Amino acid sequence: MEEIVLRECCYLLSRIEANALIKFLTPEQTALIPMIRDAWIKIALDTSPTDKQKAEEAIALVYKSSRWKPPQQILWFDNPLDAITWIASAINTGWSFIGNYFWDISTKSVNSVLNVAVDTAIRETLKAATNDNRFHALQDILLAVLNVVVDTDVWYNDPRVIEFAVLQDVRGIPDLPELTYYAYFDEIGIDCSQLKGLMETTKHCSFWWAFKDTAVLTPNPSEIRLDSNGELHGDGVPAVTYKGFNIYANHGVFLPEKYGQVHPCQWQAEWLLSEENAELGRVLIQEIGYDRLCRELQAVQLDTWREYDLLKVDSEIDIEPIYLLKMTCPSTGKIHALRVPPTLESAREAIRWVNWEIDPSEFTIQT
Repeated sequence: MEEIVLRECCYLLSRIEANALIKFLTPEQTALIPMIRDAWIKIALDTSPTDKQKAEEAIALVYKSSRWKPPQQILWFDNPLDAITWIASAINTGWSFIGNYFWDISTKSVNSVLNVAVDTAIRETLKAATNDNRFHALQDILLAVLNVVVDTDVWYNDPRVIEFAVLQDVRGIPDLPELTYYAYFDEIGIDCSQLKGLMETTKHCSFWWAFKDTAVLTPNPSEIRLDSNGELHGDGVPAVTYKGFNIYANHGVFLPEKYGQVHPCQWQAEWLLSEENAELGRVLIQEIGYDRLCRELQAVQLDTWREYDLLKVDSEIDIEPIYLLKMTCPSTGKIHALRVPPTLESAREAIRWVNWEIDPSEFTIQT
Protein backbone atom coordinates (compact mmCIF):
# COMPACT_ATOMS: atom_id res chain seq x y z
CA MET A 1 0.00 0.00 0.00
CA GLU A 2 2.90 2.39 0.69
CA GLU A 3 4.07 1.74 -2.89
CA ILE A 4 0.64 2.81 -4.17
CA VAL A 5 0.78 5.99 -2.12
CA LEU A 6 4.27 6.77 -3.41
CA ARG A 7 3.18 6.21 -7.00
CA GLU A 8 0.17 8.50 -6.55
CA CYS A 9 2.34 11.19 -4.96
CA CYS A 10 4.82 11.02 -7.83
CA TYR A 11 1.98 11.33 -10.31
CA LEU A 12 0.58 14.38 -8.59
CA LEU A 13 3.98 15.95 -8.17
CA SER A 14 4.71 15.52 -11.86
CA ARG A 15 1.82 17.86 -12.58
CA ILE A 16 3.41 20.75 -10.71
CA GLU A 17 6.13 22.80 -12.36
CA ALA A 18 9.18 23.42 -10.21
CA ASN A 19 8.77 27.15 -10.61
CA ALA A 20 5.08 27.08 -9.66
CA LEU A 21 5.69 27.46 -5.91
CA ILE A 22 3.05 29.81 -4.50
CA LYS A 23 4.88 32.33 -2.30
CA PHE A 24 2.04 34.81 -1.90
CA LEU A 25 -1.70 34.96 -2.44
CA THR A 26 -3.33 37.34 -4.88
CA PRO A 27 -6.03 39.69 -3.56
CA GLU A 28 -8.63 37.44 -5.17
CA GLN A 29 -7.18 34.35 -3.48
CA THR A 30 -7.04 36.14 -0.14
CA ALA A 31 -10.68 37.18 -0.48
CA LEU A 32 -11.60 33.52 -0.94
CA ILE A 33 -10.38 32.53 2.53
CA PRO A 34 -13.39 33.71 4.58
CA MET A 35 -15.75 32.59 1.83
CA ILE A 36 -14.45 29.01 1.92
CA ARG A 37 -14.39 29.01 5.72
CA ASP A 38 -17.96 30.30 6.00
CA ALA A 39 -19.18 27.79 3.42
CA TRP A 40 -17.78 24.93 5.50
CA ILE A 41 -19.12 26.39 8.73
CA LYS A 42 -22.53 26.33 7.06
CA ILE A 43 -21.94 22.66 6.27
CA ALA A 44 -20.88 22.04 9.87
CA LEU A 45 -24.01 23.69 11.28
CA ASP A 46 -26.40 22.04 8.84
CA THR A 47 -29.41 20.59 10.67
CA SER A 48 -31.48 19.69 7.63
CA PRO A 49 -32.60 16.05 7.21
CA THR A 50 -29.71 13.82 6.19
CA ASP A 51 -29.63 12.50 2.63
CA LYS A 52 -28.62 8.94 3.47
CA GLN A 53 -28.20 7.92 -0.16
CA LYS A 54 -25.63 10.65 -0.80
CA ALA A 55 -23.88 9.81 2.47
CA GLU A 56 -23.59 6.15 1.52
CA GLU A 57 -22.31 7.02 -1.96
CA ALA A 58 -19.66 9.22 -0.34
CA ILE A 59 -18.66 6.41 2.03
CA ALA A 60 -18.19 4.09 -0.95
CA LEU A 61 -15.96 6.73 -2.56
CA VAL A 62 -13.82 6.98 0.59
CA TYR A 63 -13.18 3.23 0.54
CA LYS A 64 -12.56 3.22 -3.22
CA SER A 65 -10.10 6.12 -3.05
CA SER A 66 -7.91 4.09 -0.71
CA ARG A 67 -8.16 0.86 -2.72
CA TRP A 68 -10.58 -0.85 -0.35
CA LYS A 69 -13.74 -2.63 -1.35
CA PRO A 70 -16.91 -0.72 -0.38
CA PRO A 71 -18.32 -1.86 2.99
CA GLN A 72 -20.73 -4.77 2.81
CA GLN A 73 -23.06 -3.01 5.22
CA ILE A 74 -23.68 0.54 6.33
CA LEU A 75 -25.32 0.89 9.72
CA TRP A 76 -27.19 4.06 10.65
CA PHE A 77 -27.76 5.07 14.26
CA ASP A 78 -29.96 7.94 15.44
CA ASN A 79 -27.21 9.56 17.49
CA PRO A 80 -23.51 9.20 18.41
CA LEU A 81 -24.29 7.62 21.79
CA ASP A 82 -26.20 4.72 20.21
CA ALA A 83 -23.47 4.32 17.59
CA ILE A 84 -20.66 4.15 20.16
CA THR A 85 -22.61 1.73 22.31
CA TRP A 86 -22.92 -0.59 19.31
CA ILE A 87 -19.25 -0.08 18.38
CA ALA A 88 -18.21 -1.21 21.85
CA SER A 89 -19.84 -4.59 21.28
CA ALA A 90 -18.28 -4.88 17.80
CA ILE A 91 -14.79 -4.16 19.13
CA ASN A 92 -15.19 -6.86 21.74
CA THR A 93 -15.76 -9.41 18.95
CA GLY A 94 -12.50 -8.56 17.21
CA TRP A 95 -13.40 -5.73 14.84
CA SER A 96 -10.85 -2.96 14.31
CA PHE A 97 -11.09 0.60 13.01
CA ILE A 98 -9.70 1.59 9.62
CA GLY A 99 -11.05 5.14 9.38
CA ASN A 100 -7.74 6.70 10.40
CA TYR A 101 -6.11 4.75 7.58
CA PHE A 102 -8.37 6.47 5.05
CA TRP A 103 -7.51 9.86 6.50
CA ASP A 104 -3.76 9.18 6.62
CA ILE A 105 -3.52 7.75 3.10
CA SER A 106 -5.49 10.64 1.58
CA THR A 107 -3.79 13.50 3.42
CA LYS A 108 -0.34 12.02 2.80
CA SER A 109 -0.84 12.26 -0.97
CA VAL A 110 -2.32 15.77 -0.82
CA ASN A 111 0.30 17.10 1.61
CA SER A 112 3.08 15.87 -0.66
CA VAL A 113 1.67 18.09 -3.37
CA LEU A 114 1.12 21.07 -1.07
CA ASN A 115 4.65 20.89 0.29
CA VAL A 116 5.99 21.39 -3.22
CA ALA A 117 3.34 23.77 -4.52
CA VAL A 118 2.77 26.18 -1.62
CA ASP A 119 5.16 28.10 0.60
CA THR A 120 5.18 26.93 4.24
CA ALA A 121 4.22 30.35 5.59
CA ILE A 122 1.12 30.44 3.42
CA ARG A 123 0.12 26.94 4.48
CA GLU A 124 0.45 27.85 8.16
CA THR A 125 -1.46 31.08 7.67
CA LEU A 126 -4.27 29.30 5.83
CA LYS A 127 -4.52 26.58 8.46
CA ALA A 128 -5.14 29.25 11.10
CA ALA A 129 -7.41 31.40 8.95
CA THR A 130 -9.74 28.59 7.87
CA ASN A 131 -10.17 27.37 11.43
CA ASP A 132 -13.03 28.60 13.59
CA ASN A 133 -14.26 28.20 17.15
CA ARG A 134 -17.59 26.87 15.87
CA PHE A 135 -15.82 23.81 14.46
CA HIS A 136 -14.40 23.04 17.88
CA ALA A 137 -17.78 23.55 19.53
CA LEU A 138 -19.20 20.81 17.32
CA GLN A 139 -16.27 18.55 18.11
CA ASP A 140 -17.23 18.98 21.76
CA ILE A 141 -20.36 16.94 21.01
CA LEU A 142 -18.17 13.87 21.32
CA LEU A 143 -16.92 15.01 24.72
CA ALA A 144 -20.54 15.29 25.80
CA VAL A 145 -21.12 11.73 24.59
CA LEU A 146 -18.06 10.59 26.52
CA ASN A 147 -19.45 12.24 29.66
CA VAL A 148 -22.56 10.09 29.30
CA VAL A 149 -20.73 6.88 28.40
CA VAL A 150 -18.47 6.98 31.45
CA ASP A 151 -21.52 6.51 33.64
CA THR A 152 -22.59 3.31 31.87
CA ASP A 153 -21.56 -0.33 31.97
CA VAL A 154 -20.17 0.07 28.45
CA TRP A 155 -17.37 2.25 29.79
CA TYR A 156 -16.42 -0.07 32.63
CA ASN A 157 -16.16 -3.03 30.25
CA ASP A 158 -13.45 -1.39 28.13
CA PRO A 159 -12.80 2.34 28.71
CA ARG A 160 -9.78 2.48 26.40
CA VAL A 161 -11.76 1.21 23.42
CA ILE A 162 -14.60 3.65 24.03
CA GLU A 163 -12.21 6.56 24.35
CA PHE A 164 -10.64 5.65 21.01
CA ALA A 165 -14.08 5.39 19.40
CA VAL A 166 -15.14 8.74 20.78
CA LEU A 167 -12.02 10.83 20.40
CA GLN A 168 -9.54 9.26 17.99
CA ASP A 169 -11.07 6.97 15.37
CA VAL A 170 -14.17 8.99 14.58
CA ARG A 171 -14.44 10.79 11.25
CA GLY A 172 -16.75 13.53 10.04
CA ILE A 173 -17.13 16.68 12.14
CA PRO A 174 -13.64 16.27 13.70
CA ASP A 175 -12.16 16.56 10.19
CA LEU A 176 -13.90 19.85 9.33
CA PRO A 177 -11.06 22.30 10.15
CA GLU A 178 -8.57 20.31 8.09
CA LEU A 179 -10.99 19.72 5.25
CA THR A 180 -11.71 23.45 5.08
CA TYR A 181 -7.98 24.04 4.71
CA TYR A 182 -7.71 21.54 1.87
CA ALA A 183 -10.90 22.76 0.23
CA TYR A 184 -9.33 26.19 -0.09
CA PHE A 185 -6.29 24.90 -1.95
CA ASP A 186 -8.49 22.77 -4.18
CA GLU A 187 -10.44 25.93 -5.04
CA ILE A 188 -7.31 27.82 -6.13
CA GLY A 189 -6.24 25.02 -8.47
CA ILE A 190 -4.14 22.58 -6.44
CA ASP A 191 -5.40 19.04 -6.83
CA CYS A 192 -6.88 17.83 -3.54
CA SER A 193 -9.33 15.42 -5.18
CA GLN A 194 -7.90 12.54 -3.14
CA LEU A 195 -9.96 13.96 -0.27
CA LYS A 196 -13.22 14.23 -2.22
CA GLY A 197 -14.76 11.17 -0.55
CA LEU A 198 -13.98 12.44 2.94
CA MET A 199 -15.32 15.88 2.05
CA GLU A 200 -18.55 14.52 0.62
CA THR A 201 -19.11 12.20 3.57
CA THR A 202 -18.68 15.06 6.03
CA LYS A 203 -21.28 17.06 4.09
CA HIS A 204 -23.91 14.35 4.56
CA CYS A 205 -23.46 12.96 8.08
CA SER A 206 -22.14 14.26 11.37
CA PHE A 207 -19.96 11.42 12.72
CA TRP A 208 -18.95 8.08 11.19
CA TRP A 209 -16.65 5.17 11.89
CA ALA A 210 -15.10 2.73 9.41
CA PHE A 211 -14.34 -0.98 9.71
CA LYS A 212 -13.15 -3.30 6.96
CA ASP A 213 -16.61 -4.47 5.92
CA THR A 214 -18.87 -2.11 7.85
CA ALA A 215 -19.37 1.63 8.14
CA VAL A 216 -21.25 3.18 11.06
CA LEU A 217 -22.97 6.51 10.40
CA THR A 218 -24.99 9.09 12.33
CA PRO A 219 -27.24 11.77 10.77
CA ASN A 220 -26.99 15.50 11.28
CA PRO A 221 -28.46 16.74 14.56
CA SER A 222 -31.85 18.40 14.18
CA GLU A 223 -30.80 21.43 16.26
CA ILE A 224 -27.52 23.16 17.08
CA ARG A 225 -27.40 26.26 19.28
CA LEU A 226 -24.29 28.37 19.82
CA ASP A 227 -23.65 31.55 21.77
CA SER A 228 -22.06 34.67 20.29
CA ASN A 229 -18.59 33.18 20.88
CA GLY A 230 -19.42 30.05 18.90
CA GLU A 231 -19.73 27.79 21.96
CA LEU A 232 -22.52 25.29 22.60
CA HIS A 233 -25.27 27.01 24.55
CA GLY A 234 -29.00 26.74 25.22
CA ASP A 235 -31.12 28.52 27.83
CA GLY A 236 -33.53 25.87 29.08
CA VAL A 237 -33.31 23.98 25.76
CA PRO A 238 -30.79 21.52 24.30
CA ALA A 239 -27.69 22.98 22.69
CA VAL A 240 -27.65 19.94 20.39
CA THR A 241 -30.58 17.69 19.55
CA TYR A 242 -30.42 14.22 18.02
CA LYS A 243 -33.23 11.73 17.99
CA GLY A 244 -33.04 10.09 21.41
CA PHE A 245 -30.10 12.15 22.65
CA ASN A 246 -29.79 15.78 23.78
CA ILE A 247 -26.77 17.81 24.84
CA TYR A 248 -27.27 20.67 27.29
CA ALA A 249 -24.62 23.35 27.67
CA ASN A 250 -24.06 26.79 29.13
CA HIS A 251 -21.47 28.75 27.14
CA GLY A 252 -19.52 25.60 26.33
CA VAL A 253 -19.88 23.92 29.74
CA PHE A 254 -21.92 20.71 29.59
CA LEU A 255 -24.92 20.60 31.89
CA PRO A 256 -26.80 17.63 33.31
CA GLU A 257 -30.38 17.39 32.13
CA LYS A 258 -31.75 18.52 35.51
CA TYR A 259 -30.09 21.92 34.96
CA GLY A 260 -30.25 22.11 31.19
CA GLN A 261 -34.01 21.67 30.91
CA VAL A 262 -34.60 24.66 33.21
CA HIS A 263 -34.02 28.25 32.11
CA PRO A 264 -31.16 29.80 34.14
CA CYS A 265 -33.45 32.50 35.54
CA GLN A 266 -35.30 29.65 37.32
CA TRP A 267 -32.25 27.88 38.70
CA GLN A 268 -32.36 27.46 42.46
CA ALA A 269 -29.60 28.63 44.77
CA GLU A 270 -30.04 25.53 46.94
CA TRP A 271 -28.73 23.37 44.07
CA LEU A 272 -25.29 24.64 44.98
CA LEU A 273 -25.52 22.86 48.34
CA SER A 274 -25.43 19.44 46.70
CA GLU A 275 -23.40 20.17 43.54
CA GLU A 276 -20.02 18.45 43.81
CA ASN A 277 -18.63 19.47 40.42
CA ALA A 278 -16.67 22.73 40.83
CA GLU A 279 -17.13 23.82 37.21
CA LEU A 280 -20.89 23.33 37.37
CA GLY A 281 -20.88 25.16 40.70
CA ARG A 282 -19.24 28.16 39.06
CA VAL A 283 -21.83 28.12 36.27
CA LEU A 284 -24.66 28.02 38.81
CA ILE A 285 -23.15 30.91 40.76
CA GLN A 286 -22.66 32.94 37.59
CA GLU A 287 -26.21 32.43 36.30
CA ILE A 288 -28.03 32.66 39.65
CA GLY A 289 -26.09 35.76 40.60
CA TYR A 290 -24.85 36.91 43.97
CA ASP A 291 -27.97 38.98 44.60
CA ARG A 292 -30.17 35.87 44.68
CA LEU A 293 -27.53 33.90 46.56
CA CYS A 294 -27.62 36.51 49.29
CA ARG A 295 -31.37 36.24 49.61
CA GLU A 296 -31.95 32.53 49.11
CA LEU A 297 -28.95 31.16 51.02
CA GLN A 298 -29.30 33.65 53.88
CA ALA A 299 -25.82 35.08 53.73
CA VAL A 300 -24.33 36.06 57.13
CA GLN A 301 -23.32 39.70 57.66
CA LEU A 302 -19.70 40.00 58.84
CA ASP A 303 -19.29 43.79 58.73
CA THR A 304 -20.96 46.95 57.44
CA TRP A 305 -19.83 50.41 56.33
CA ARG A 306 -22.32 52.98 55.04
CA GLU A 307 -24.28 51.37 52.17
CA TYR A 308 -21.96 48.36 52.06
CA ASP A 309 -22.11 45.00 53.80
CA LEU A 310 -19.48 42.27 53.85
CA LEU A 311 -21.31 38.95 53.71
CA LYS A 312 -20.40 35.29 53.92
CA VAL A 313 -22.47 32.50 52.41
CA ASP A 314 -22.33 30.02 55.26
CA SER A 315 -22.41 26.91 53.06
CA GLU A 316 -19.69 24.88 51.36
CA ILE A 317 -20.82 25.48 47.80
CA ASP A 318 -17.47 26.35 46.26
CA ILE A 319 -13.80 25.44 46.61
CA GLU A 320 -13.30 28.40 48.95
CA PRO A 321 -15.78 30.35 51.10
CA ILE A 322 -17.95 32.85 49.25
CA TYR A 323 -17.50 36.38 50.55
CA LEU A 324 -19.65 39.09 49.01
CA LEU A 325 -19.55 42.86 49.10
CA LYS A 326 -23.18 43.99 48.94
CA MET A 327 -24.41 47.51 48.24
CA THR A 328 -28.03 48.56 48.66
CA CYS A 329 -29.02 51.48 46.47
CA PRO A 330 -30.85 54.00 48.74
CA SER A 331 -33.05 55.34 45.94
CA THR A 332 -34.21 52.06 44.39
CA GLY A 333 -33.52 49.50 47.11
CA LYS A 334 -31.87 47.28 44.50
CA ILE A 335 -29.09 45.05 45.80
CA HIS A 336 -25.78 44.73 43.96
CA ALA A 337 -23.25 42.11 45.05
CA LEU A 338 -19.68 41.39 44.04
CA ARG A 339 -17.54 38.47 45.12
CA VAL A 340 -14.38 39.41 47.02
CA PRO A 341 -11.49 37.34 48.44
CA PRO A 342 -12.29 35.43 51.66
CA THR A 343 -9.18 36.90 53.31
CA LEU A 344 -10.85 40.30 53.74
CA GLU A 345 -12.09 41.12 57.23
CA SER A 346 -14.11 44.32 56.86
CA ALA A 347 -16.49 46.00 54.44
CA ARG A 348 -14.14 48.95 54.12
CA GLU A 349 -11.25 46.66 53.26
CA ALA A 350 -13.46 44.97 50.65
CA ILE A 351 -14.37 48.35 49.12
CA ARG A 352 -10.67 49.18 48.90
CA TRP A 353 -10.00 45.86 47.14
CA VAL A 354 -12.81 46.50 44.64
CA ASN A 355 -11.49 50.00 43.92
CA TRP A 356 -7.89 49.01 43.18
CA GLU A 357 -6.64 49.69 46.72
CA ILE A 358 -8.08 53.21 46.88
CA ASP A 359 -9.40 53.75 50.39
CA PRO A 360 -13.07 54.82 50.51
CA SER A 361 -12.05 57.94 52.45
CA GLU A 362 -10.39 59.17 49.26
CA PHE A 363 -13.58 59.29 47.21
CA THR A 364 -17.16 60.31 47.74
CA ILE A 365 -19.68 57.49 47.52
CA GLN A 366 -22.30 58.31 44.92
CA THR A 367 -25.63 56.58 45.21
